[in-house]
Amino acid sequence: MLFPTTYTRTLAREQGLDHKGQQALLKGTKLSPEDLLQLGTEIDAATQGMIVRNALALSQNPALGLKWGANLHLAAHGPLGTLIASSPSLGHAWKATRKYHDIRGGFVSMDGQMDGEHFAVVVQVHTRMDEFGRFFTEAVLATMVNHLGMIIGRASPAVRVELAYPAPPYANVYPDYLNAPCVFDQPQTRIIIPAGLSTLPNPMADEETYELALVRCEELLLAQQQPKGWASRVLDLLRRNPGQIWTCEQVAQHFHLSSRTLMRNLSDEGTTYQTLRDSELGRQAKQSLENPNNTVESVAHSLGYQEASNFRRAFKRWFGMTPHEYLSTHRRM
Repeated sequence: MLFPTTYTRTLAREQGLDHKGQQALLKGTKLSPEDLLQLGTEIDAATQGMIVRNALALSQNPALGLKWGANLHLAAHGPLGTLIASSPSLGHAWKATRKYHDIRGGFVSMDGQMDGEHFAVVVQVHTRMDEFGRFFTEAVLATMVNHLGMIIGRASPAVRVELAYPAPPYANVYPDYLNAPCVFDQPQTRIIIPAGLSTLPNPMADEETYELALVRCEELLLAQQQPKGWASRVLDLLRRNPGQIWTCEQVAQHFHLSSRTLMRNLSDEGTTYQTLRDSELGRQAKQSLENPNNTVESVAHSLGYQEASNFRRAFKRWFGMTPHEYLSTHRRM
């Protein structure tokens, strides 16, 4: 799962951070403020998670995701934003969003459901629903409501917003940003709009811009769908199945290969299964340990370790320090 650095740049701008503030935003990552100036780059979920937690701490505003999402310009979404902005109608904009949203990192999926006289946009963020997952869920919802309103010329395009998680302590501000009644503890996270709005023309529509953006989005999607190497396939499998420590034999069976063939394929790409698994488990471990609500024991169990002592030994082998030593330096940041 990758996130465009555009989002971090706009997050820094949202808070009005100077160079020193940007350093604080990036604390605990390998990035510098200068790195954010490089266009077209992406960062992994662990790095993005650290940045979000830093941003929440700096802002002292738990509703930062809502605020940031509501102010996020369509241009921040690259060619997809251009395609949405120039779409002939809301219906065309929705089809573009559903088909091409993966080109912006694949951290969220969307679907549509007809519900009587209403249409529901179903949103699912592919990460744990901790403060990081909630931040991006809030940002996606606020962004979509803002863009829907922009296209149809209404500040309040949604009938209601349903959220598939408990109400946070600041739930009372949700309607201020989403411009609709908000209901928590629902089966799915959905934006409910009148079905008839899909045919309304977009006042910003531009046929030439739309066609150019459509071609570019299609190019990016095709490039993303090109066959991946075996290392990428293995990592994708491990990332989609957190909480399970896969053996090489289990992974090979998943891909309908012998373990010997899988090991040979990985060797041809200059890596091993053990290296990939350790890298991914280490990434998940660091991301989970950075959450102050987690303990070493809970992180161990969430990764699939039956005994926390085995996790401690593995962590020491990966990073040259124990989980507690890691926490003593990183949770103070």
